[in-house]
Amino acid sequence: MPTIKVGDLDIYYEIHGEENKVPLVLIMGLTGDILGWMFQIPEFSKKYRVIAFDNRDAGRTTKTDVSYTIETCAQDTYNLLVRLGIEKAHILGASMGGMIAQVFAIMHPEMVRSLILACTIPRASKGLSPLTIWKELVKVEPRELFLKDMLVRTFTPETLENLEFVNASLKWYLEYPYPQPPEAFIRQCNAIEKFDVTTRLKEIVAPTLVIVGERDTLTPVWYSEEIVSRIPNSELKIIPGCAHALFLEKPREFNRAVLDFLEKH
Repeated sequence: MPTIKVGDLDIYYEIHGEENKVPLVLIMGLTGDILGWMFQIPEFSKKYRVIAFDNRDAGRTTKTDVSYTIETCAQDTYNLLVRLGIEKAHILGASMGGMIAQVFAIMHPEMVRSLILACTIPRASKGLSPLTIWKELVKVEPRELFLKDMLVRTFTPETLENLEFVNASLKWYLEYPYPQPPEAFIRQCNAIEKFDVTTRLKEIVAPTLVIVGERDTLTPVWYSEEIVSRIPNSELKIIPGCAHALFLEKPREFNRAVLDFLEKH
């Protein structure tokens, strides 16, 4: 279980694939960690050197106990890659990880070979949103009930009709040895709520794929359309029949779209 000291953090990371392959960095979203890429790492590491890690306040990385921003998380990513000797890589971020990836591409364009933004947004909602609700629920709901609420918002009803999947997800979550404390979840939510790079997306110069589930209600398709309208060299891929967690719900289709894009860049 490798960890590396990066600033004030001990960052948990994994590297998969041959050392001479082109690096591909995976950045996970809110509350998630490396295990969220369970369907991607085995496939992507056949062709790329995959670097995946747990963000601050998630998984096996340090729980920071201080407030921060998405820019802070992007700098964490930069610092990690520098420590690992990665000079340039494909960058893939999902959900909050997509926000981190946007900021990273703006702050460090020289390090981005290509950019993939999955199920993400260019700015946080200023009104009532699931985040504002979740921040209250996580304080009072039993963990199982909180997970059920998240499942309903991140998967399609058709997937949730599969009770074997639902029960397995609940069992895995409740027995997971690295649970995210409520206060860490709230800090991540607070960082998202301050996020807005709308006017800076034009600064992204790397070829960019924006990919989203057709039935995503957390980060709807129109957010992805806006991102594509603002990043000069970008394209949009909509995957039918899936919601926010498209890389878990339709992994084959997601992986194919990503690999097809990477092969061109």
